[in-house]
Amino acid sequence: MVSISWNFLIVYTLTVLVATITPGPSMLLALTHGVRYGVRRALASALGNTVASVLQALVAVAGLGVVLAASEDLFRVVRYAGAAYLVYVGVCMLRAPAVPLNVAAPAATDTTGTTGTDGAEGHAGEGARGVSGALGASETPGGPGARKLFTQAFFVAAGNPKAIVFFTALFPQFLAPGDTLARSALLVGDLAVIAFLGMMLYAVAGARIAALLATTRAARWYNRTVGVAFIGSGAGLALSDR
Repeated sequence: MVSISWNFLIVYTLTVLVATITPGPSMLLALTHGVRYGVRRALASALGNTVASVLQALVAVAGLGVVLAASEDLFRVVRYAGAAYLVYVGVCMLRAPAVPLNVAAPAATDTTGTTGTDGAEGHAGEGARGVSGALGASETPGGPGARKLFTQAFFVAAGNPKAIVFFTALFPQFLAPGDTLARSALLVGDLAVIAFLGMMLYAVAGARIAALLATTRAARWYNRTVGVAFIGSGAGLALSDR
């Protein structure tokens, strides 16, 4: 049985919660997927982010995060790859046709299985196919599937080496050399739950926002705002030293 105090667990949970729900590329992606595809389909995005976060945490617990933090070349490669992906997502958003988003998001939760992209295609043809491709999504009739949304969220999260550095600094504050594997698993599991719920919180907010984006003009400004935010995040990651 894992021996751990409630005070200890509360402090750890609050620390991870603040770091997780702070607006960043992953949360912006969750918001966008909630807007585009609805809450149900954003579950795949939350899972992708959670898997990436857990893997980063495991790397930190195993001590490999120290290697990444100490290796300038390795850190730079991961950082540039993550930055390039964020810029790519941002450019795709800027190029996406402006389709009223309230056409897409509510349909994503339709019990018939019709996706938001499907509904938009039925009303706007080629324009909606561009929207489904805005985040690298498939242009098949069903729109981006769960695997595509999972992959997008995974790479956005995994492309940030600073997360591993953060976990490398975080876990020594709550783990001692003699701690059991079960104790480490409990902390990583707690992190997984928080990461998943944080993504879903933003996805729910996105689904709510979709109702406000009922005009082409609003959708165009949304694309521009989110696109610039992704590009800015990518540029900031690429230019940062650590």
